[in-house]
Amino acid sequence: MTIAMYTRAAVPALLAVGAAVLLAACAGKPAAVPAEPPVQARAQGPGAANAATSADSLAQTSWELVRWARPDGQARAIPPRSASGEPVHLTFLAQGRQYRVVGFSGCNRYSGAYLLQGGTLTIQTPGSTRMACPQPELAAFETAYLQALPQVKTFTLDSGGAPRRLAFNLQSGEVLDFVRRADPPTP
Repeated sequence: MTIAMYTRAAVPALLAVGAAVLLAACAGKPAAVPAEPPVQARAQGPGAANAATSADSLAQTSWELVRWARPDGQARAIPPRSASGEPVHLTFLAQGRQYRVVGFSGCNRYSGAYLLQGGTLTIQTPGSTRMACPQPELAAFETAYLQALPQVKTFTLDSGGAPRRLAFNLQSGEVLDFVRRADPPTP
């Protein structure tokens, strides 16, 4: 066999390998897998304990983040409403046996699964759209907020019947305070 014959035989094989490498490089990144499973948050207080008896107790409720307290009690800055007037918020939705938490985190919309069972609330790490935040501090806030949702250790509601306030106590000692917004329509 001459060098020309080897070259003719090797070129298609090299092209096939190159195409496979190129296709692999163009493939999207796999979804980020959380390093740790989400925390199972326990209900605290009579309002939360009452709500925690059924997965539907939080369903079809919407909440606006109004305060984020650090472990030392100092408030973390909450970003102002977006240009469209939308605040940072979360909404619990149920359709059939699918329980979702959806919301707006400052720049992007997010969605994830939640489970409220036996007095325990678990929020899976939410996925989000990938719009660029106009300011770096807003991007940092959004990242921290989305990472905080699956780290809820306990939650409290101000009453069991028609709660107006919801608090998430995080593993880190931080507290996210929410006030009730207009609830979404029931599907």
